[in-house]
Amino acid sequence: MPIRNQIYNITQSLTGAPGFIYGTANELNRLADDEAFPCVFMYPLPGIELSPTINGSVSNNFTLNLEFLFNTDFDQYTADNEVYVSRALKLANEFLVKASRYQEGPSRYFKVMANSKAKCVPVYNKYDVNTTGVSLTLNLQAMGFESFN
Repeated sequence: MPIRNQIYNITQSLTGAPGFIYGTANELNRLADDEAFPCVFMYPLPGIELSPTINGSVSNNFTLNLEFLFNTDFDQYTADNEVYVSRALKLANEFLVKASRYQEGPSRYFKVMANSKAKCVPVYNKYDVNTTGVSLTLNLQAMGFESFN
């Protein structure tokens, strides 16, 4: 199952069950025209690092790029959009907590990488539908891959 399916499941558990769309920047721009907001936008994974472990299993580490966005008016000033940035930041924080607890089967699916920091930056007036929120970049490790002995 693609990792985006687990990310979708986590976003559906967030307060208000925001929408979810996945794709490249151009695809997201087009898909956003028909989406309900708030919405989580997920970009394709830039790469996955495979790390063999001593016990014969493999750790998959990847960088995740998400945007937590609200629809805003085109004539709003940045200061008027600060409330949306705060609300989006709250969703991003909730996502981090729920991603670290997300289970598929008997164990957690993701491990939030403790030695790396998640980066969250405000986003203003983005996409054709005009959105404001935050962009979150974080490193996760998918857990529970079987051993190949």
